[in-house]
Amino acid sequence: MEEKRINKDIELTDIPEGKSTDIYVNLKEKLESVERFPGVYNFKFIITGGLDKIKDLRAILPDDEFIEQPSKTGKYVSITVKKQVQNADEVIAVYKQAGNIKGTMIL
Repeated sequence: MEEKRINKDIELTDIPEGKSTDIYVNLKEKLESVERFPGVYNFKFIITGGLDKIKDLRAILPDDEFIEQPSKTGKYVSITVKKQVQNADEVIAVYKQAGNIKGTMIL
């Protein structure tokens, strides 16, 4: 019996869900269907690779509430950021900026 091989290089963003192949178009559709705007949105991130990455994230969201939870092993920090947003486009803009920070996983 042949063993199934799993491609570990596939990212969640490689598999579009929804009507479009653009992940941000799909994200906008989902946000608008489940969130109320304007309102407070909870951004969730996992940071690996040091405190400088948290500083980079704080530069994107300077005036917003950060809740940091280090892992028990200290390998990563889970961060929730509460931000007042007007619409789904603001959420997507933050995710795009945060996606440029190496060592940042967007949840």
